[in-house]
Amino acid sequence: MKSPKRRFFIKCLAALPFVSYLDACSEKQIKSDNTTQFKNLKKDPKSMDLSRKMGKEHVFAMLDQRVDITMEKSGNCAQTTFYVLAEQFGLGGDDVLKALTPLPGIAERGETCGAITGALMAMGLIFGRDRMDDWETYRNSLIPTNEFVKQFEKELGSTLCCNIQDRAFGKSFNLMDPEELKNFQRAGATKKCSRVVQKAARIAANIILDSEINT
Repeated sequence: MKSPKRRFFIKCLAALPFVSYLDACSEKQIKSDNTTQFKNLKKDPKSMDLSRKMGKEHVFAMLDQRVDITMEKSGNCAQTTFYVLAEQFGLGGDDVLKALTPLPGIAERGETCGAITGALMAMGLIFGRDRMDDWETYRNSLIPTNEFVKQFEKELGSTLCCNIQDRAFGKSFNLMDPEELKNFQRAGATKKCSRVVQKAARIAANIILDSEINT
């Protein structure tokens, strides 16, 4: 007989508007689906409450699975980080997702890591202001987002893509150079960058779940 906690977790999985946990675990699906597009991100206020009831460890596990799948298909740390957080918390944001296309390492110049950019965009949809003159919300939004950046830097040693690469690969790559890009991929870029995205998504999710704001 399933425990009450397990039954609730399964119920939450069925209710949330994203890829199922079983689908997320399917390597066969990843390898065979070459035409997969990002799903439309739907705004769903219930997702925040469901995520909180589900518990952090379940949320983290689901984010990890989704990061692996999305990075395999997109190869884009900025889009992946935003996408998995937006799905988890029902934020919507299709236009934001598209706008993040050129932002890994800020146009792949080795600058701010795309996992930071994507996470901050997701957090902005939660903590951001609706009016340009709402200074209180603007200033308050900097508290959780600065905490995210501080924790990310502590975990990864830097906020810069080039420094994170150097730590993960033993060197940094000029990703605008076709040969260096090939070497980057041969060195296990997708897997290693996925670990960075997973850490960013977990840090952001932890801060979001501890907040009292609903989407």
